[in-house]
Amino acid sequence: MFTDEERKSVFICEHLVLMEIKMTAEHNQLEQQAATILGLMLFEYSRLDMELGLFLVWSDEGQQLEWLTKKLTNQNLSARLRLLEKLVQEKYAGSPAVDLYAAWLNDAHAIRLLRNQLFHGRWGFIPIQQLVANVIGLPTSPEQSETRYSIDQLGASLESMRMLRVRLSDLRKKWPV
Repeated sequence: MFTDEERKSVFICEHLVLMEIKMTAEHNQLEQQAATILGLMLFEYSRLDMELGLFLVWSDEGQQLEWLTKKLTNQNLSARLRLLEKLVQEKYAGSPAVDLYAAWLNDAHAIRLLRNQLFHGRWGFIPIQQLVANVIGLPTSPEQSETRYSIDQLGASLESMRMLRVRLSDLRKKWPV
């Protein structure tokens, strides 16, 4: 038979095990949600990069298709954005298109920076607060930084990427370069 003290100890141990199981389940669920959104962000970013690349190689009605294809093949999104800005300035200087493209380019650069942080950092999870933490830099570096996101915030960033693609399509139709 167990004493009252032994029963109390067993109860506390069982309670701690159940809390650990619950914490692990919450951690796993949070990790799964974050991984799903980050995976979708990767897809959206690569679609944006490809769509921008095609838009650029077909600029000037494809007059320089081969040359631009070779030029852009190994260029990153940042270089492609700079080329778009240059083409817009050359073709639409003084028109409303410049401002519309400038707003889009600003948002595209912000998404590019976010993508770099998200995919070059490492991840931690804070299940109690329902947050994920993206950490940039080495643990031994004084420049290490941490940014915390809720799942809703990551979802909003994903939606921003999707809308950026829609806006590029609209600009391409109304103001082709």
